[in-house]
Amino acid sequence: MTAQLGRELLLKIHDGSGSFEDANFTAVGGFKSNDIKINIAAVDITSKDSGGFKESLDGGGQRNFTSTATGTFLSDATFALVHAHVMNATHPYCRVIVPGHGTYEGKFAITSLELAGPEAAEVTYTINLDSSGTITFTPESM
Repeated sequence: MTAQLGRELLLKIHDGSGSFEDANFTAVGGFKSNDIKINIAAVDITSKDSGGFKESLDGGGQRNFTSTATGTFLSDATFALVHAHVMNATHPYCRVIVPGHGTYEGKFAITSLELAGPEAAEVTYTINLDSSGTITFTPESM
């Protein structure tokens, strides 16, 4: 992956309609920071025949995709959408777009929503997502 601007890493949330066109996804906000983590919990199959090295089952284990974003909401409607999912413990369909790489899509649990508002600055949010089911990856076309 070549060097990319961090501000181009983008989190979009689906509007809940039946259509999954680009128009049905809204950018959550203006990001000051955003990160993604893809983890896998390996299945240990080490035995006395492993020669003293740990072995893991190929293709085994649970995969987990998490994302944390910090920034400012772009609109009241976007805040209301995210807030409703948090309050109702529903898992929205989201897109995480990594410029120059591709797009991750699937359902995510919003595990936390934090708001902060220093007296002399804008209200900011921090949102944490945790995958809730299969996450697909579509590479960016070259």
